[in-house]
Amino acid sequence: MSSRDSGSGAGGMGNYLAHRAKPHLPPWLGMAGVGVAGVLGHDRWAASPSAAVGLTLTSVALSGGAWVMGKAASRQRRLHSAITTALGSAWLTAACLAGPTAEPIGDLYLMGGPALALSWNVRIFMRTSDTSDGAGGADGGLMEKIGLARAQIRAARAEPNRVTARVGLVPGEQTNDDVPRTLPRIASALNLPTSAVRYAPDPDSAREGDLVIVPEDMLAESVEWEGPSNLGGSIADPLVIGRYDDGSPLLLWLPGDQESGRNSTHVLIAGGTGSGKGDAALNLQTEILSRSDVTMVFSDPKSFQDFRPLLPGYDWAVEGGAPTEVMVAAVQAAIPARTRWLGQHRYRQWVPEAAREQRDPAQSCRPDGRACGCPGMPFMVAWFEEAANTLRFIGDDAFTGIAQEARSAGMALVVSLQRPSYDQMSTSTRASLPSVVALGCAPDDEGFCLPDEVLAAGAHPGAWRNRKPGYCYVVSPGIDEDRYASPGRTWRFTPRAVDAMQRLALWTQRHGAVADPVTARALKSVAGAAYTGRTAPDTAAPSATQVHVDDDQDVDDEGPLVDPEDADIDPEAELPELQDGDDIPLFGQETGRKPSPDEARVLFAQALDEFEAAGQMIVGPKDFMDWCDRHGLSRPWVSARLKEAAIEGRLQPTNTTGRWRIVPRPDGGVPAVLTAA
Repeated sequence: MSSRDSGSGAGGMGNYLAHRAKPHLPPWLGMAGVGVAGVLGHDRWAASPSAAVGLTLTSVALSGGAWVMGKAASRQRRLHSAITTALGSAWLTAACLAGPTAEPIGDLYLMGGPALALSWNVRIFMRTSDTSDGAGGADGGLMEKIGLARAQIRAARAEPNRVTARVGLVPGEQTNDDVPRTLPRIASALNLPTSAVRYAPDPDSAREGDLVIVPEDMLAESVEWEGPSNLGGSIADPLVIGRYDDGSPLLLWLPGDQESGRNSTHVLIAGGTGSGKGDAALNLQTEILSRSDVTMVFSDPKSFQDFRPLLPGYDWAVEGGAPTEVMVAAVQAAIPARTRWLGQHRYRQWVPEAAREQRDPAQSCRPDGRACGCPGMPFMVAWFEEAANTLRFIGDDAFTGIAQEARSAGMALVVSLQRPSYDQMSTSTRASLPSVVALGCAPDDEGFCLPDEVLAAGAHPGAWRNRKPGYCYVVSPGIDEDRYASPGRTWRFTPRAVDAMQRLALWTQRHGAVADPVTARALKSVAGAAYTGRTAPDTAAPSATQVHVDDDQDVDDEGPLVDPEDADIDPEAELPELQDGDDIPLFGQETGRKPSPDEARVLFAQALDEFEAAGQMIVGPKDFMDWCDRHGLSRPWVSARLKEAAIEGRLQPTNTTGRWRIVPRPDGGVPAVLTAA
């Protein structure tokens, strides 16, 4: 090795050592400066009483000032600084008055000065080693500022618009429950909205978890709906209803999955007025209707105000009141029928194969083990929009039976309402809705929408209210739990989406699944003619836009058509004055013959059959008012006959006093009273 190389190496080593030593020099320089100040001060003030007083007051002021100025620092650093200042100023006062070499002042300087300097060197070394050590975290004093001193931020993982850092709390002093209350202070320190910071505790540890920070809100700009994400796919595939604040898709699953262990689910959509609940419902409905192995029955007391373009795609759609009551009862009746079919075909839960014709001997209902060839059973969604109206009409436990039993029958219940409080919905129903799409709401309603652990992790829908339509939190099986507190936003539906929604409904009519015979029979057993099922579009009949006139066709455009006998009537002529006898009735005024009791019962049975044929399955005395006038019968007589029909099984009582549900007759059945007549 040449001398040049050797010199270069020595110089490099010297530069390295000097660089490493620089952070540790200030304490030693400070110690030397205090010693020099003591020598100079003794030479000037050794015999001055006034200097003694001034030096003593200065020493006290410096010590107190160090304590006050260290208020923003950690308690350890504050105490260390105050002690160092107090000892240094006390030694300087003594050295100026008695001399720096007097006993024991000189010995204290030689022993205490290096000790204090070394204590600061150790502190600097520990801080820098923690920063560079992969097991520690450089938080720049953040954890101390927010009240979690000595907690460590470890192994931060950066993703696009998302930073996830592992937090290790002090053993025996801090727990995961201490972190959520500090999230607003973290957001304040980072100058971010509160919803941009959340904490996901480690389920296997009481003092570790992940701190998630999203620096940029990618949801600020709304994105319009551009169509379904998977037209013709299976309902078992994820439903895309929007995006998270880091840009990743906002997903939801309805059926379960045996391989991944995901359970099937029911969904609650909750949000205040103006929170975007309608758009959230449209996102989910358009995803459901675009799949090939699912049917949907739908109730909307608002007369399909937001959903009218999708009407042709529903298997059964009703408005509120009595028709919805019939739908609830019909869906309840379909549950055991579907469960029985799935069990007979050896399905523990609904899978996409169940929607196809059963050609697999392993899924056969035949006792000989051969393929049965039974029609498949599509997944079924029962959706009740503005459910608060239905709950008031039927009762707060209207959906309890469906919510508790439908998941095993290959069905999903979707309930949408503004405020899912326990005075509107029974606790049993609320507990059976494991999935929730929580939009903006009043702060007091947060606990009704989201689980406590999700709110503790940083979710705060009450901060949005109706100021950020479409913003939501989604809690559902299949979603990573650390995503529960991540805000998302649904796609926005504008008037430009109406045409695409109509085309989607037409596609569902032609290519979507129809109710299987088992489900259709169960629904008709309660709803009768009120349930018609979805029918294919009439392709033979032209639409209004298809009607046209050929160029060579003669068109008669001579005015309105009139009957020949009215051709000479002048529509502008005045009517003649009344003549004598014009006010005499043309027909006699006989009241007619009152039917006999047997005849009246026959007429009453016929009236029930007429209601059933018209699809009106809920009746009461007020529905027979015109009928009573025609036949000369009273309302109390009708009430008595309704009770008799209920005893005979032709009617069933509803949750509303004085209202009865017609029990459909078997196909082709004839009322016994008519047969007797």
